[in-house]
Amino acid sequence: MIPITSAVETESWVYKLDGTRSFDWGGRTVELSMGVEHDSRKVEGAAISTTSVLMLPALLPRVGMTFNPAKYVTDQAWDTGFPLGFRINWVDNGAMRKDIDSILGALEGAGLYSKAALTPPNGRYSIKEDLSAAYASAKFQAGPAQIVTGLRVERLKQDIGGFVPTTGGFTAVNATQEDTSLFPSINVKFDLNDDLVLRFAAQTGVARPSFAVVRTSASIDDTGKVVTAGNPFLEPERTWGGDAALEWYLPGSGLASVSGFYRNVDNVLFDSRTRVTDDLFDAPGLDRTGYDYVTTLNGGKGKLYGIELAYMQQFAFLPGVWNGFGFQGNISLLSGDFKAPDGRTVDFPGVSDTITNASIFYEKYGVSARLSYQWRSKWIDTLTFAGFGDQMRDGYENLDLSLRYAVNDHVSVYFDANNLTDETYVAYEGDVRHPTEVEQIGRRFMAGVRFRF
Repeated sequence: MIPITSAVETESWVYKLDGTRSFDWGGRTVELSMGVEHDSRKVEGAAISTTSVLMLPALLPRVGMTFNPAKYVTDQAWDTGFPLGFRINWVDNGAMRKDIDSILGALEGAGLYSKAALTPPNGRYSIKEDLSAAYASAKFQAGPAQIVTGLRVERLKQDIGGFVPTTGGFTAVNATQEDTSLFPSINVKFDLNDDLVLRFAAQTGVARPSFAVVRTSASIDDTGKVVTAGNPFLEPERTWGGDAALEWYLPGSGLASVSGFYRNVDNVLFDSRTRVTDDLFDAPGLDRTGYDYVTTLNGGKGKLYGIELAYMQQFAFLPGVWNGFGFQGNISLLSGDFKAPDGRTVDFPGVSDTITNASIFYEKYGVSARLSYQWRSKWIDTLTFAGFGDQMRDGYENLDLSLRYAVNDHVSVYFDANNLTDETYVAYEGDVRHPTEVEQIGRRFMAGVRFRF
């Protein structure tokens, strides 16, 4: 009921210098590109938790005001579409928001309220990051192959500051991350004939945790009984591997392809959920032992691989009005696992075994129409080391319709219909008998007119 916000201020400076030159090397034309770059970022963040929000009701009598949430509950039942086993009535949010704004204005005018004052020290953090890089690439032809090879060198320094709660107060935490990385790569393209292309690639990469993930702050939700914290000591996720693809170019801007990839991954980043087992996050009169503790951790070594079959073509070979029709679709078969800190071998979070997309479209006479379908199988969202098991997201399908018509060069009309299958999105812990989230957002429709001048 109190407007709780997370404020993040970022200042970034980027300095970059690039150059390209072509020259002859042994009778072969080589295009050489080189460059240097320096990125400097400063981040100041604050997550307001319900810890300090709980103090607000005690301040209201000092400005002669009261707040009773029950008075905004209407007598109109809310039909959620789910068998809850109990009744929920609609809340007059408009009236409640108006009164809350009035209350906060009075408290702020009396010097009793500010968003900054509501942020406890453990909700604040600062990050300074400097990234310097130098890179070079060469592009040349070797017989039937076009080759692009390169190397990038990066030097990263990151200083992270903030506070963590301790018994009786807060303790400053400062963490420094320094890293030098080399990223070689090579891409090879073979034109087998005018319509058939074979591609190979090998490269290394790094996925560094985001600022929100490495922050020192922790936000506390007393309603949901969850502590969500950053982890400033994370290692970046490193990969090496290769890709291969065979592409067949078809009439009507068409393409049929089969591709595959393999990645070896070190220091796998994953979201985890455990339990608070001590009094670290307790507040006066509030025991938070047993709350869920959500953060990001590093796993061990892992691997990720898969194949994709794709086809896209407008049927230009059909006569008359029919050659505006076309089809676009793909199916991805994915797999991979890594070592979790508890010794288990688990699937990669966020990766479904199967992802399918298909669209039927029509593009002609100013008409652009597309009926699109997507389906993906279940996947792991968060590794849970307590409770019933890992946090899973159940598989789902979506069916969307998009219609466009250009009346002339300046005016067009459109109609969009999303989630026509009225999908229910389900998250569960361990198995579907332990749901943690059931969301049904319903079908959505939007229509309008666009003007271009």
